[in-house]
Amino acid sequence: MALVEVFDSKDPETLLFAAEFDFLPHVGEHLARDAAGYFQYYDVVEIWHRQDAVNGAFRACLLVTLDD
Repeated sequence: MALVEVFDSKDPETLLFAAEFDFLPHVGEHLARDAAGYFQYYDVVEIWHRQDAVNGAFRACLLVTLDD
């Protein structure tokens, strides 16, 4: 499983959440996240990979919009 960082803006300091995914979602797909008894639905609008400065590994990142 890969750790994926999910953002709702292009600002890298505003991490919405991080989660382990069995596979990387594609642009146009939707994420349903449990939010205390109901689901929040997010549309995937962009994917990029950023390099971790500490160990040099690349991490997948998603830009999403809330479609609740």
